[in-house]
Amino acid sequence: MQGSLRYDHYRVLGVPRDATAKEIKRAYRERVKYCHPDRNPSPQAATLFHAVHQAYEELHDPERRRGYDERLLHYRSASAQRPQPQADRKRYTTRDQDLPVNRFAFVGLHITGLCFGVVLVMGILIGITFLSWPTYTVVLCLPGLAVIPDSIAGIRVK
Repeated sequence: MQGSLRYDHYRVLGVPRDATAKEIKRAYRERVKYCHPDRNPSPQAATLFHAVHQAYEELHDPERRRGYDERLLHYRSASAQRPQPQADRKRYTTRDQDLPVNRFAFVGLHITGLCFGVVLVMGILIGITFLSWPTYTVVLCLPGLAVIPDSIAGIRVK
């Protein structure tokens, strides 16, 4: 991938730009264990594996890494000059990525989860109290009890 930058190889491997060759090799080995198609049943495993391998191939050779760093620097300066189309949209982060997320959809998803959890728990408790359901059906409240705190935390994200 000489001409264009499809991925930021440093981010793919999870290493800083000033990482040593040893750190790059260690990160590569860790990532390969996780994303190898023989070990990861995900449909994207092959794509991930290819991206990790390509990142390692580019960064482990000092000459290729130097060229990549120059292209990366040029790419970053060119993209900084372009106006960002979604600059006014708030950004929410996941553990591994920084992706733009529609706030309405983000909060709506968590409100839906909160409603699901509350209705599930209340419905089962009403069934036990007024409809003579067996007491052991209270175990069915667990999914609702698991969803409620996560939904509340998601709604509170600013």
